Amino acid sequence: MADAATMTIKAVLLPEEIQTTLKDLTFSYTPADNNDKWFYSIINVPHNTGDENLIKGAYMSNNAGIATGSNTATVSTSDKVKFIFIKNSDATDSLYLAIDGGTAAHDYANVIEVGPGESWFAKLTNTTVGNLNANNGGPNAADAGDASIQCIVAAILDDV
Repeated sequence: MADAATMTIKAVLLPEEIQTTLKDLTFSYTPADNNDKWFYSIINVPHNTGDENLIKGAYMSNNAGIATGSNTATVSTSDKVKFIFIKNSDATDSLYLAIDGGTAAHDYANVIEVGPGESWFAKLTNTTVGNLNANNGGPNAADAGDASIQCIVAAILDDV
Protein backbone atom coordinates (compact mmCIF):
# COMPACT_ATOMS: atom_id res chain seq x y z
CA MET A 1 0.00 0.00 0.00
CA ALA A 2 1.35 3.43 -0.92
CA ASP A 3 0.53 4.93 2.49
CA ALA A 4 2.42 2.25 4.47
CA ALA A 5 5.50 2.91 6.59
CA THR A 6 8.35 0.60 5.59
CA MET A 7 11.89 0.30 6.97
CA THR A 8 14.86 -1.92 6.21
CA ILE A 9 17.50 -2.11 8.91
CA LYS A 10 21.02 -3.43 9.35
CA ALA A 11 22.02 -4.26 12.93
CA VAL A 12 25.57 -4.87 14.17
CA LEU A 13 25.42 -6.59 17.55
CA LEU A 14 27.60 -8.01 20.33
CA PRO A 15 31.21 -7.25 21.33
CA GLU A 16 33.77 -6.96 18.54
CA GLU A 17 35.28 -10.41 19.18
CA ILE A 18 31.98 -12.20 18.51
CA GLN A 19 30.20 -9.53 16.50
CA THR A 20 27.38 -10.48 14.18
CA THR A 21 25.55 -8.49 11.54
CA LEU A 22 21.89 -8.95 10.81
CA LYS A 23 20.96 -7.55 7.39
CA ASP A 24 17.73 -6.66 5.64
CA LEU A 25 15.60 -6.73 8.76
CA THR A 26 12.22 -5.39 7.73
CA PHE A 27 9.53 -3.47 9.53
CA SER A 28 6.26 -2.13 8.19
CA TYR A 29 2.92 -0.75 9.22
CA THR A 30 0.05 -0.58 6.74
CA PRO A 31 -2.85 1.71 7.63
CA ALA A 32 -5.94 -0.28 8.64
CA ASP A 33 -8.46 2.12 7.08
CA ASN A 34 -9.04 5.75 6.05
CA ASN A 35 -8.97 6.84 9.70
CA ASP A 36 -5.23 6.03 9.86
CA LYS A 37 -3.57 9.28 8.81
CA TRP A 38 -0.01 10.57 8.49
CA PHE A 39 1.42 13.23 10.76
CA TYR A 40 4.81 14.80 10.02
CA SER A 41 6.52 17.71 11.71
CA ILE A 42 9.76 19.12 12.97
CA ILE A 43 9.06 19.39 16.68
CA ASN A 44 10.74 21.69 19.19
CA VAL A 45 10.72 19.82 22.50
CA PRO A 46 10.73 22.40 25.31
CA HIS A 47 13.32 22.08 28.03
CA ASN A 48 12.43 20.76 31.47
CA THR A 49 8.68 20.24 31.07
CA GLY A 50 8.33 16.45 31.31
CA ASP A 51 4.66 16.19 30.44
CA GLU A 52 4.60 17.95 27.08
CA ASN A 53 2.75 16.02 24.33
CA LEU A 54 5.19 15.17 21.54
CA ILE A 55 2.60 15.31 18.75
CA LYS A 56 0.58 18.49 18.18
CA GLY A 57 -0.85 20.13 15.10
CA ALA A 58 -2.63 18.92 11.99
CA TYR A 59 -2.56 15.79 9.87
CA MET A 60 -1.02 15.77 6.42
CA SER A 61 -3.54 15.71 3.57
CA ASN A 62 -4.50 12.22 2.47
CA ASN A 63 -4.18 10.87 -1.08
CA ALA A 64 -7.52 12.48 -2.02
CA GLY A 65 -6.11 15.92 -1.16
CA ILE A 66 -8.03 18.81 0.36
CA ALA A 67 -10.04 21.60 -1.19
CA THR A 68 -8.44 25.00 -1.66
CA GLY A 69 -9.02 27.20 1.36
CA SER A 70 -9.73 24.31 3.74
CA ASN A 71 -7.51 22.76 6.37
CA THR A 72 -6.58 19.22 7.30
CA ALA A 73 -7.98 17.80 10.54
CA THR A 74 -6.28 18.66 13.81
CA VAL A 75 -4.67 15.89 15.82
CA SER A 76 -6.53 15.15 19.08
CA THR A 77 -5.03 13.87 22.32
CA SER A 78 -7.42 10.90 22.06
CA ASP A 79 -6.07 9.82 18.64
CA LYS A 80 -4.11 6.56 18.79
CA VAL A 81 -0.46 6.30 17.74
CA LYS A 82 -0.16 3.23 15.49
CA PHE A 83 3.36 3.84 14.11
CA ILE A 84 5.97 6.42 15.06
CA PHE A 85 9.44 7.33 13.81
CA ILE A 86 11.53 9.91 15.66
CA LYS A 87 14.89 11.39 14.65
CA ASN A 88 16.58 13.41 17.40
CA SER A 89 18.32 16.22 15.48
CA ASP A 90 20.15 17.59 18.51
CA ALA A 91 23.92 17.16 18.75
CA THR A 92 24.24 17.08 22.55
CA ASP A 93 20.99 16.24 24.39
CA SER A 94 18.76 13.16 24.40
CA LEU A 95 15.01 13.00 23.88
CA TYR A 96 13.11 11.18 26.63
CA LEU A 97 9.68 9.67 25.92
CA ALA A 98 6.96 8.33 28.18
CA ILE A 99 4.26 6.33 26.37
CA ASP A 100 1.98 5.85 29.37
CA GLY A 101 1.03 9.47 30.05
CA GLY A 102 3.68 9.79 32.75
CA THR A 103 6.41 12.35 33.10
CA ALA A 104 9.23 11.98 30.57
CA ALA A 105 12.19 13.03 32.70
CA HIS A 106 15.78 11.91 32.21
CA ASP A 107 15.93 10.36 35.69
CA TYR A 108 12.52 8.63 35.76
CA ALA A 109 11.89 4.93 35.35
CA ASN A 110 10.00 3.62 32.31
CA VAL A 111 11.12 6.23 29.80
CA ILE A 112 12.64 5.68 26.37
CA GLU A 113 15.85 7.55 25.51
CA VAL A 114 16.64 8.63 21.95
CA GLY A 115 20.23 9.89 22.06
CA PRO A 116 21.74 12.81 20.14
CA GLY A 117 21.52 12.11 16.39
CA GLU A 118 19.74 8.79 16.98
CA SER A 119 16.44 7.49 15.63
CA TRP A 120 13.73 5.36 17.23
CA PHE A 121 10.58 3.76 15.86
CA ALA A 122 7.76 1.57 17.10
CA LYS A 123 4.38 0.07 16.38
CA LEU A 124 2.03 0.90 19.23
CA THR A 125 -1.48 -0.38 19.88
CA ASN A 126 -3.37 1.72 22.42
CA THR A 127 -1.03 4.62 23.15
CA THR A 128 -2.86 7.88 22.63
CA VAL A 129 -1.31 11.15 21.51
CA GLY A 130 -2.12 12.45 25.01
CA ASN A 131 -0.08 9.63 26.55
CA LEU A 132 3.05 10.29 24.45
CA ASN A 133 5.03 12.82 26.46
CA ALA A 134 8.48 14.21 25.71
CA ASN A 135 11.32 16.02 27.43
CA ASN A 136 15.02 16.41 26.92
CA GLY A 137 18.03 15.70 29.09
CA GLY A 138 21.66 14.72 29.00
CA PRO A 139 22.66 11.44 27.33
CA ASN A 140 22.49 8.31 29.51
CA ALA A 141 20.34 10.17 32.07
CA ALA A 142 23.36 12.30 33.03
CA ASP A 143 21.47 15.54 33.74
CA ALA A 144 18.40 17.60 32.88
CA GLY A 145 19.91 18.90 29.64
CA ASP A 146 20.71 22.41 28.53
CA ALA A 147 17.96 23.75 26.28
CA SER A 148 15.08 22.79 24.02
CA ILE A 149 15.85 20.25 21.30
CA GLN A 150 14.48 19.62 17.83
CA CYS A 151 13.37 16.32 16.36
CA ILE A 152 11.66 15.00 13.27
CA VAL A 153 8.46 13.06 13.96
CA ALA A 154 6.61 10.96 11.37
CA ALA A 155 3.62 8.99 12.61
CA ILE A 156 0.53 7.16 11.48
CA LEU A 157 -2.33 8.01 13.84
CA ASP A 158 -5.81 6.54 14.12
CA ASP A 159 -8.08 9.61 13.95
CA VAL A 160 -10.71 8.49 16.48
